[in-house]
Amino acid sequence: MEKALLQKFQQLVTMHTGLQIRAQELAAFEQTLLTRAKALQLSRPEKYHQLLEGASTQSAEEWKQLIALLTNQESYFFRDKGQFSLLRHTILPELIQANRARRALRIWSAGCSTGEEAFSLAMLVDQLLPQHENWKVFILGTDIKEAALSKARRGLYSPWSFRLVEPAMQQSYFREQQSDYKLDGRIRDMVTFRTGNLFKDSFPNPAADFHEMDLILCRNVFIYFEANAVSVVLDKIARTLREGGYLMTGHAELNTQKVNQLQARVLPGSVVYQRADHERLSVPLPSIPAAPLASIPQIAQITNPALPDSGSTPRVEPTPVIAAAPVNLFAEAEVLFRQKSYAAASEKLNQLLQDEPQNYGALCLAAQSCANLARHEEATEYCRRAIAVNSFAPIPYSLLAHIAEERGDGETASDLLKKVIYLAPTFIPAYLDLAALYNEQGDESRAQKMRATALELLRALPSETIVEPYALAAQEIISQLQSASVG
Repeated sequence: MEKALLQKFQQLVTMHTGLQIRAQELAAFEQTLLTRAKALQLSRPEKYHQLLEGASTQSAEEWKQLIALLTNQESYFFRDKGQFSLLRHTILPELIQANRARRALRIWSAGCSTGEEAFSLAMLVDQLLPQHENWKVFILGTDIKEAALSKARRGLYSPWSFRLVEPAMQQSYFREQQSDYKLDGRIRDMVTFRTGNLFKDSFPNPAADFHEMDLILCRNVFIYFEANAVSVVLDKIARTLREGGYLMTGHAELNTQKVNQLQARVLPGSVVYQRADHERLSVPLPSIPAAPLASIPQIAQITNPALPDSGSTPRVEPTPVIAAAPVNLFAEAEVLFRQKSYAAASEKLNQLLQDEPQNYGALCLAAQSCANLARHEEATEYCRRAIAVNSFAPIPYSLLAHIAEERGDGETASDLLKKVIYLAPTFIPAYLDLAALYNEQGDESRAQKMRATALELLRALPSETIVEPYALAAQEIISQLQSASVG
């Protein structure tokens, strides 16, 4: 296919759907177009372009076929445990409390694919609001692919869709049907599914009950969109939210986007966006807690954060201790660590771990102590044990990244830091560490993106918030980063 025609196809797809066909996807995109042209028995790809440009019924049907081939239908229940934990424990309870007077809750899963996300939300509402029959609960799932929605409406799923579902949850809401699982009809009835094109459709639309949403999930959708299309859709979504309503996207999807009508809220597990209304919300969401350990004030360590002495690892946050062990041992180890008595701290932690081998906090602090002593093999082993206890926690991966960097393995360090960002998208040091790595590799463009994301997260914090491991206020770090950039 000629390059000019392929570009016309690209432009046509973007105009119709907002989807961006990237350079690395062009070969597969071209093959998809040729395959569809052949299936329709069209002699030349130009005729296929003419068909897509048209306004006939055949054109509309063909767009459905093409879009299904260009977009990913991967989905499963409770995808991204961190975000669903945030929904379960913070956002949905807050919205339920705020809406008790009007007894209504409106949720939209945009880009819902085969329905797992929308039904996951319905199950959470069912658990958090057992008397929801007395409420007006409206859960909407939309997707551009009608075939995906047809599957969603059936509510029949293979075992692969349950890979992050607790057995008790699966048993409560599904019944086995041959080799698949059928969702309880009561939960199916809580969700309304509609075909929707986020880019082309006009919303909010009160006539279609498409307005005043308390919560919108639009996760792993914007990654497929061209930048201008993201801006268009964001504007419509913001206007579709109630004041005080929340937008949750995939991790880092909006890092380079302006969200003028929305306020970014940095929460444990995710960044969410709120259409602000401080009078309506009576239950404030928590910010990231500051941790009291080691201080690293130098600007060199801000741009490439590291611990004193070894230059290898950031300070462990002291929150996730599994505390059946003797508390005094861990407290003593923390004091020794702050005093930079890493060998003594390590001995205390070894004593504690003999009684509580799965104490996550002790494992992390032991790993850090060993890393500060350049005992990298021991540090690595402690990290692996910590990951075995909690594979979704970011700290052990961050420690391993710094150990890899210390050993000169920048590629492994980069991969581990990306994993940290995936697991904890608000962990500011990971972005700055990656920026430093990219700088060393001469990739200033990617380094700048990482610094920009760190700055966005810092600016979303109250200016006086102490950010660990630096023991500096957010505003001070912002000022130093900006000064370093200017210099």
